[in-house]
Amino acid sequence: MRIRREHALGAEELRRRIDHLAEDICGRFQLRSEWRGDDLAFSGNGVNGAIRVREHVVEVNASLGFALKLMEPAIRSAVEDAMDRHLA
Repeated sequence: MRIRREHALGAEELRRRIDHLAEDICGRFQLRSEWRGDDLAFSGNGVNGAIRVREHVVEVNASLGFALKLMEPAIRSAVEDAMDRHLA
């Protein structure tokens, strides 16, 4: 699953908002996360991926296990909503 959003935020503000986004998503889906350079890697039961932070784009890439793949539309919607709230 890949979701992209463009942004016009400075590096410091963007990182702050990504931290809040990660708290929201990781709390909702019981994931762990850690910064690895400019990427925020996350993992949990049946999912792993990263939030890639670039100059004008934020991209969530996630690999879902079989059971979660069945719920991908609901997961995608929740992540898109969280991204829109935190990056607006």
